[in-house]
Order: sequence, then structure tokens, then C-alpha cells
Amino acid sequence: MIDRSKLTPPIVDNDEIVVYQARFEADRGQIVRVALTPSSDTRIKEILVDPRRPIPVIFLPGVMGSILMNKDTGEEVWDPPNTDSIVAEIAGLPTVISGWFQSAKTRAERFDPVPAMVDPRGTLIDIDPDKLGFDADEARRRGWATVHRSSYQRVLEWLQIALDKPMYRGVLQGEWIHGSEDGEITALKAILGTHPSEYGGFGEGEALTPDSEVFKTFMKYRYPVYAIGYNFLQSNEQSAKDVLDGVKFEDEDGNRFHVMGIREICRENRTDKAIVITHSMGGLVARMASALCGGSEDILGVVHGVQPATGAPVFAKRFRTGAEGDNFLERLINQFLMGRDAAEFVAVASYAQGPMELAPMPDYMNGEPWWIVVDRKGRERLRMPETNAVNDLYTSGAWYGLLPDPGILDPAGVVRKYLDSIHCKDSVHEHYIKTMKQVGKRHRALTNAYHPNTYALFGSGAIAPNECGEIREKSKAEADLLAFGKVIWQGDIPDGITAEQLKAGTLHYDNGKGEMKLQVAGQTVTLRVQNETRALSRKDGYLKDNGVVPGDGTVPHSSAEAQGRGLVAGVAGNRAKGVHMAFRQQGYEHQSSCLHPWSRWATLYSVAQAVYRAKRGNLK
Repeated sequence: MIDRSKLTPPIVDNDEIVVYQARFEADRGQIVRVALTPSSDTRIKEILVDPRRPIPVIFLPGVMGSILMNKDTGEEVWDPPNTDSIVAEIAGLPTVISGWFQSAKTRAERFDPVPAMVDPRGTLIDIDPDKLGFDADEARRRGWATVHRSSYQRVLEWLQIALDKPMYRGVLQGEWIHGSEDGEITALKAILGTHPSEYGGFGEGEALTPDSEVFKTFMKYRYPVYAIGYNFLQSNEQSAKDVLDGVKFEDEDGNRFHVMGIREICRENRTDKAIVITHSMGGLVARMASALCGGSEDILGVVHGVQPATGAPVFAKRFRTGAEGDNFLERLINQFLMGRDAAEFVAVASYAQGPMELAPMPDYMNGEPWWIVVDRKGRERLRMPETNAVNDLYTSGAWYGLLPDPGILDPAGVVRKYLDSIHCKDSVHEHYIKTMKQVGKRHRALTNAYHPNTYALFGSGAIAPNECGEIREKSKAEADLLAFGKVIWQGDIPDGITAEQLKAGTLHYDNGKGEMKLQVAGQTVTLRVQNETRALSRKDGYLKDNGVVPGDGTVPHSSAEAQGRGLVAGVAGNRAKGVHMAFRQQGYEHQSSCLHPWSRWATLYSVAQAVYRAKRGNLK
């Protein structure tokens, strides 16, 4: 008997012709499965195959966007609830609530980076083989299940369709040729025929047309889409090595796991380079792969989305406050992920180098201080870092520094266990300081360093109304897109206290949630940190700057726009080497940026430009 569920359905079936589209299967090329027809059926039978050579497109997610398992036990380490349906949200609520109550010790045991490994067993969206050209098994093999379902897998599906089928049977398709009427799903204007400046583009691009050399070069290739999750608890440099070479491991029950890397993906596609598309911290992984791990020659081009290009102060702030939120639900979710106070955050982040590397880099705000102490009248009394953040903040034991108290480091003993396993006599405290110095070294290596064929897009506030006062395209409100550009501590510092006296103060109380009391020159000073991302208002009194700036709700424009140095008007600093276009965009928040109409437009445009620049030998 024929299993008709495995037969390839025709895409055209009428009285004159039957047309089948070949599907791609692992290591078998393009496949069509059909049943023999009776001799009386004399209609023409056509099979469509795609002769174009492949350029694989590889997606790297942001921090906490990969599914993680314990490679020793096979148990789940990180598989956050999905939010792509009401059923999924309800099912995930108990996980969020139980996670919120986890102790520092429990968090440290769970998020030990040593046994953690990317898990290829994550849940998949429903795969439509007729739409994508491959089935769920192939999607899983391509790594789609290594990334969080509701955050990224619809992005992968969209990329597969939009990149691989800009034209079908001679007819231009989708957002390449069609704008939308409301700007909800796709941009108001099509990619072809629209200048990139319409969607925030600065740099070396012009409007594409069907006859332009850029688009014709892009059309010569097909673009199979892959995803590579990574262990975001380890250093981004180690993740970069894993992303390049892939990972193979076996759990204690003998189950074998394999996650392909860029080089293996290129080999199976019989090519030597891939395009890499990143979200958030995935951009740091890609940059380290290119700059530190010898991966530049394996990458044809990079498109960065919402990258914290020079870090973000919010990640440093959490070493003193734990996770924050502007409302109850936001606090519940953030604190489930990152801890309710400093002790719970430090329990994980002090041993997880990936999150450490999200703190501001040496060129954040072009080296200007971003950790600020002001008095009741809003006057700046202390500005850090003075020389560099590693010495002045990250490894400083002063009251204003971020060096954790030894009492809250390693509550589960996982760091001590690791140090003993490598016969290291350092204390946990000493190991932390050395680790932070290594983080600083990697930060310096990334300064203005990008793959030589890079395109970047980032959010900077809300879409402004048009001349009629209308906002026709999808946009979050400005209040939802604010981010911490600086960390501002305000307190009752007496007049006459100098900066040196303030620095010499001693800490005698810290609630781990953003309030501390100091003894300064024989007087008690209470400081509280700005802990809400909101615009400056009357209730701030004399405060002139609360440190909150436009961005995408997570990454401040002061970090993201560094990718546009030398390209974007008004952005100070030396040219970001390798970046050919930067898109300063509006309307989207950090986590859901990948599917915003403006982001979609810029991503597709950038891929076309990257392919043309590489294939025409225009790399500099």
C-alpha cells in the first residue's frame, strides 16, 4: 500500500497539467514523491526543481533565547514559557511563578554553565512543508528547535519564505514588490523601488529595482535558513567557537546530541561562506567569531539586529538591584528570569560570563561616565568610571563598585567545584576578579570591530506622527521604548562633601534592591537608584537627568548607535570598521524587533546588499 501522506501534493492540478514542487531533504537534495498515474491520464506532468546554488542563512538568538539542557543528566536547564498562544501562556504561568520564588542557591545550581549545553529538543512551530519546502524533521535538523519557539521560530519561517522566494515562476513576490496598507505586518512601502533612508538607513545603499545589479545578483542564489542556539551562560567567545564548529555530546544515558555549526552547514551546502543574522547578544557572539575566533572567512556577511554594540548599563545595575520592572507583570517576568535582588542575580551572573559581557564596554558613550551619583538638587557629585570600568567598577570593592560581597558569591558551591576540578587554588572571589578582567579584555578586542561586510539595524524610540498627526505603521508608545542610558543614584549628600570624601565613604546598609546607606565624613547618606524606565517628570524634583533615554526598551540608543559611527549623522566616535549601512529605526521593542515591519524591510534589504558586495568582490 502507498502511504499517501508522504506523497508530494501538486501545486497545480487541472485538466491540462499537474505541477509538483521538489522539496529539500537532508543529504538527498531535492525530492518529489508521486504515485504512478493510470495510462489514461495523459496530462503533462512537470516537476519544478531549484537550480540556484545555496548561500545558507544562519540565525543567532539573543541571551536567554536558546534552549539549554544539562549535558550530564539530560534535564532541562532553560526552556522559558512560550507566549504564541493563550494556551501556551496559561501553561507557562506556573513556571514563571515558581521560578520567581527560587532561591539564590537553587538558581546557581540550575544555571551552572559547565554542564549546560544547547538543547536541540525544543518545541517546534507547526511546519507547513508545502509553504517551506521541507518538513518538521528537516527544520529540527537545521537547528530551529534550539531557539525559543515564540521568540524566534516565526522569524525563521518568514526568512525562509522571503529570502528564498522573492520571485516565483517569473512573478515577484511578497514584500519585495508589495507594501501594505496598514503597516502592521509588512512595511507600507515595498523593498524594491524604495530608498533605504525611508526606513532609517544611513550609508552606502540605494533603492533597489528588479533590474538593479544588486537584486539580480541576490536572485542568483537560494537561501536555506538555519538556527544555532548556544550556551549563553558561558563566555561569548566560547559560544562563538561553538557556533563556528558545532557541538556534539552524549548524556549519561547514552543519548547523542548534535548541533551543527557554521562550518558544517557550509560544507553540506557545498559552499564556503554563510550569511549570519543576529538578534541582541547574538551580535556579540558573531563579532567574537569574526574578530577573535578566526571565523571571518566562514562568514559572507552579517546583519545585526538590536545589538547592544557597546553594552548596556541595565546589566551592570542589576549587580546591585536585581531585575526591575515598570509594572507588576514586568517585574514578575524579569525577576523570574534574573532574580528578585542583587544576591539572586549575582548567584547566576557572577559565574555566567555571557551576561557579564553585556555590561558597558570601554567605548560605551565614547568613554564618558555612566555610573552617576547626584545630590537632592540633582547636582553630579561622583562620576564613574574615571579611568576604566573594569578597575573602577566591575572589580572595585568600594561601596559604589560592582564587586560582589564574598558572602553572596557561589551559594551552591558550583564555582568551588569547578576550581577544584581544574586544580586551581584561587578563592571564588579571586576567580571572579580574574574572570571580569578577561571580560574586559574581550570588550577591548571588540571596540569598533565588525565583520568586513556588516549591516546593522536598531531601535531608537517611537515612530513619529506624519504631517496629519497619524501613525500609520505599527509602533510601540515612546514610554515603552525607554532604556537606561546611565545609572543614576540620588541621595541626601550634604553640601561641602567632596568627590574624594564621597568615594572614601563606607557602606553600612544595602537592601540589594537599589537602596544603600553610607557613612561619609561622619555623616549618614542614603542613596536610591533610578529603577524605572520613565521620562523625567515633576516628581523628580531638581533632578536634571534620570539616566533614561530612547531606545528599544532594553538597549539604549547610546549603545546601539555605535554601529553607525561614521555613517549616522550626529553619532560621535571613530568609524565602525566593516559596517556599510546602519538603520536607525523606530517603533519596535527589543524582544519582538525581528518581525516588526521596519526591521523586516531593513533585514531583507541588507541581505541583498551583503550578497552583492561579497559576490562582486567589493569587500574592503
